[in-house]
Amino acid sequence: MINIISGTRQDFDGLATTFNDPTWSRNNMQLTYFRRIEDNLYLQPQILFPDHGFDGWLKTSLLPLDVFTANPSFLDPQIAAVATSQWDPVVAGPPIPDLNSLSADSAFGVGSTSFTTDNQHLRSSVRDRLAAVHQSQPGKLHLALDTLATKILLCNSSSTVTAYGVQIAPGAALPIASSFNGKVTLNLQNVTARHEVIISAGVFQSPQLLMLSGIGDKDQLLQFGIEPVVHLPGVGTNLQDHDEVAVNWLMKDNYTLFNGCTVLSNRTEDPCLAYWLDHNHKNLYAFAGVVNSVISQSSSSLPAPDVLTYYIPAFFRGFFRGVPQEVADIHNGLTAVVLKGHPSTKGTVKLTGSHPQDPLSIQKLHFQAVDGPADVAAIREGIKRARELVALPPISAFVMEEIAPGPNVTTDDEIDNFVYNRVFGGCLSLAPFLPAFSDHDPRQVIMRAVPMQSGQITVGN
Repeated sequence: MINIISGTRQDFDGLATTFNDPTWSRNNMQLTYFRRIEDNLYLQPQILFPDHGFDGWLKTSLLPLDVFTANPSFLDPQIAAVATSQWDPVVAGPPIPDLNSLSADSAFGVGSTSFTTDNQHLRSSVRDRLAAVHQSQPGKLHLALDTLATKILLCNSSSTVTAYGVQIAPGAALPIASSFNGKVTLNLQNVTARHEVIISAGVFQSPQLLMLSGIGDKDQLLQFGIEPVVHLPGVGTNLQDHDEVAVNWLMKDNYTLFNGCTVLSNRTEDPCLAYWLDHNHKNLYAFAGVVNSVISQSSSSLPAPDVLTYYIPAFFRGFFRGVPQEVADIHNGLTAVVLKGHPSTKGTVKLTGSHPQDPLSIQKLHFQAVDGPADVAAIREGIKRARELVALPPISAFVMEEIAPGPNVTTDDEIDNFVYNRVFGGCLSLAPFLPAFSDHDPRQVIMRAVPMQSGQITVGN
């Protein structure tokens, strides 16, 4: 996975201000929490990099260049050009030595992308951490798989609302799950906590859980027969999705690194998978996709850079149907994804019913705010910059043609139209409590718990 935390200062500092809690600040998050979980594999000596951690559980690394030393035939001139073409100081800006340092929050230019992969080129993730703790601490971590969280159990006194557990439905699934076979009568169970109930059900299901529990806009809750416990109109609002648009080219030749790769899960059907398993994970599948990232600022009035463009030696149109097969089949693609951070438009997540398996109404509302046209313009300029970089040597000598937007899309209006039609996103965030607080302290709702039977519950559908 791509690991870039630069440009998040206004987010974390904003939370610190909103909650009057300095532990949410950008500096504290990095120096206390990010550093604690990170096991950085690429920065030495450690004493020179105080922003990073070196003994946590989340491995972070850079491009696996040892793949090319193990098999020099993988390093063809095209892939070398792709990896170096973004480092033009005039078009891309100065080099950023460390994208994940605190100083990089306001930096613009080009940097090497960090990834959450270990020194064996395997993905390092929360899933691995949970599995390791589950195995090393028997009886202390209980995982309920194929289980749907349906409601937060609340104790409502005259002064506070306190979470003391969660209601679950074993065997049930959300409508988007492959195991979902229609809405059913749920077999409900209660699980109670001694210390904390932590809601970590994702950008859609977290607000759904709160609303099903009576925490949200009272008018919407009453519409579906849910008794309001805390009138908190901000729940389900402030939905933000990075606006992303892909620029695609075809190179003159296939990358040698892609030879024989079918991206299948059976080694007999995918020679690349067989090679990866037999040669210490040193081929295409060691890479996380992105080579370098260019960071820019669309307006001097903004507090920090807001546009990230990442380059991929593959044909990737975005998160659309059919794209995974295109990535597997097309071995001479080049993509620059232009991402607008901190978009002006805020969407919503709303209930359509009171049953936990009712689908949600999710409205991303790309570009529909007053400043939406400015967001489109920021992406347009990012597209122009990406084109400019690809037109430079050495990479220009290897490019066969631009596929999208295409060579005939040149004017601002034409590029804007392309942005409107091809925008996608996969980096959703939701701050459910930021707007329209009630008199109740929302932190009491989700961060306190009544002493009951067990230790701590973390809810995540």
